[in-house]
Amino acid sequence: MATITAVAAIETNEGIIATATPTPVDTPTIAPSPTPFGPQEINGIPLSVLVPMSPEIAANVLRIYERGQELGRDPNAFSKLGDSTILNPHFLGPFDKGDYNLGDFAHLQSTIDRWRGSFERHGVGAHFGLHSWTVFDPMWADKKWCEAGEHLLACELRLQNPSVLFIRLGSNDAGSPSGFRYNVKKVIEYAIDNGVIPIIGTKADRFEGSNENNDILRELAAEYQVPLWDFDLLAETLPGRGLDTDGIHLKIDELPHDYTLAETFTRGHPMQDLTALIALDQVRGVIEGGDLP
Repeated sequence: MATITAVAAIETNEGIIATATPTPVDTPTIAPSPTPFGPQEINGIPLSVLVPMSPEIAANVLRIYERGQELGRDPNAFSKLGDSTILNPHFLGPFDKGDYNLGDFAHLQSTIDRWRGSFERHGVGAHFGLHSWTVFDPMWADKKWCEAGEHLLACELRLQNPSVLFIRLGSNDAGSPSGFRYNVKKVIEYAIDNGVIPIIGTKADRFEGSNENNDILRELAAEYQVPLWDFDLLAETLPGRGLDTDGIHLKIDELPHDYTLAETFTRGHPMQDLTALIALDQVRGVIEGGDLP
């Protein structure tokens, strides 16, 4: 049995957010994960391209995870860092609510079970209008939950104590690619230094007038040998890239994430959530069984 530190959860009108009060709990030793199976492509794009996991990335994921365990990170919690494109409840929320049918992707249920409670959680790391350069600005931290002088990423890691961090930045960053690169590097390095596995997500929009920010994210994921969740590639296969009329946010509908239906594979939110879940599943395969490709 392994001892971890859990945090209580409070639900507000903004979603679910963790308190800072630790409670020791015991979790069972995790068994090795099975060999990956299920569909190996989505809308004609191989998973090896959408969510690449090379031996080098897998080895680094394992190193970061082991470092996090030394620091007491919760192996069953993840966090979200980004702008309004990943706000609750439309990013990953259905996997906690049970509003889904995995169909041929039923093997992903083990990943949902492991991180249950994190999918619907709002947290303080997701913020309307967040820029890469405001991540470390304490002015952007939620004063209700964060300590004086604490930036929102430090606050989120303190409250949720995650082992994994989804990073989705770039929709509000335009006109300074060098600044965007510098700031995202800081985010990646901060996560790694704190024993948290960063999953770098690309975006569907072209807010900066090109695809420059996504290219920077891909380059940084390769440079730091951390998981890439390249949703932008799948967005290319969706009508209107899955975007709403503002050209930034994915179109919202109230349909379930039913992956037995062909229509689901034309909608932005279920495709974003499925690929994010697959990226998380790949991380699970590595940390549970040292499953290096």
